Amino acid sequence: CPMTICPEERCTGCGACQSACPADCIALALNRAGDRVAVIDESRCTRCGKCSRICPVLHPPVLRESRTALAAYAVEAQVRQSSASGGAAAVLARQVVESGGCAYGAAFTAPTTVKLVRVDAPAQLSRLQGSKYVHAATGSAYRKVQSDLKAGRQVLFTGTPCQVAGLYAYLGSDPPGLTTCDLVCHGVPEADTLTAYLQTELNPAAIARLTFRDRDGWVMKAYDRDGGVLRRMDLKNSLYYNGFMEGYLYRTGCYTCPYATDKRVADLTLGDFWGIGEETPYPNAAAELKKGLSLILVHTDKGQALLNACAPALVTTVRTPAEAVKKNHQLRHPTPDSPAARRFHNLYGKKGAAYAIAHCNEKKRRTLRLRRAIRHCPPLLALCRKIPKLRDKL
Repeated sequence: CPMTICPEERCTGCGACQSACPADCIALALNRAGDRVAVIDESRCTRCGKCSRICPVLHPPVLRESRTALAAYAVEAQVRQSSASGGAAAVLARQVVESGGCAYGAAFTAPTTVKLVRVDAPAQLSRLQGSKYVHAATGSAYRKVQSDLKAGRQVLFTGTPCQVAGLYAYLGSDPPGLTTCDLVCHGVPEADTLTAYLQTELNPAAIARLTFRDRDGWVMKAYDRDGGVLRRMDLKNSLYYNGFMEGYLYRTGCYTCPYATDKRVADLTLGDFWGIGEETPYPNAAAELKKGLSLILVHTDKGQALLNACAPALVTTVRTPAEAVKKNHQLRHPTPDSPAARRFHNLYGKKGAAYAIAHCNEKKRRTLRLRRAIRHCPPLLALCRKIPKLRDKL
């Protein structure tokens, strides 16, 4: 068996150990469950123990209470329009970069590859916008953050809670020049899972750009080099999108995530403000959510200071943390494990990613195949659209 650092089923793939290893002998390798976990090359390991000492799974960070909750959106309409929610993350990143600092976040480095990248120029900030429903590799991001901090630059780091915890573990402290944002994360599939799925649907080489959510709603779109849409993949026709939205294609550790709570690891928490206005009025709540409305939870003075600096570019309304938590279940508990999730990870080891995606939820697979068959038969499609109970399901 390969030498590991923490139990594989709890490893988050944060990469702190890999970045910190002085012998450079740790890799994030796929296991039989389809998760990329930290594995040590014993032949090169010096047994220094640094990886075990900094692992945030073995040494959990202290989580912070939420001081206040804000509903927010960008003053600039274009920023709000091109963001997944209200554009708060984009405004925060722009404030830091335009002040001479740098921002780190998830971006596409190839049409179907997402990594944590460094941005230090306003023209590059758009790379960080938009949802990415897949695990982003940390790569060398932690080392670059450390270099920037040593050079005296202000740094904004935005990632999943486990990535923020990994950064703090790697740095060994919470430096004054660093501000962190963790995302209200439901869980993430591995990039290998996304790649395997796309290979069954279309030619990945033809994909120039991929989006996971836009103002058309919950839909994944693959674009060609001319900007045309190659394929729309949503809850009605995509097993990957279903697996993400219903939570059965995630990494194994996501189902026991210690960060899925109202106490958080970062200075700020960002997400969508689902459920706003249901109990305490909020003007035009439904319309504002449709246009994009960010949730910001403030946990530290550093987080509040950055928000204060962004005040001219953000419209904010003070709400309560309790309201934010009520409709964001990831602020209460992790996505529950399920039979479909267990079948996915079991089948992955036996038959590979594509087979596991297709067969871990047979009921969903049959439903999507039937819907696809109806859509490809115009007379039957026209008939089904006349039946109220079927119309919205097509």
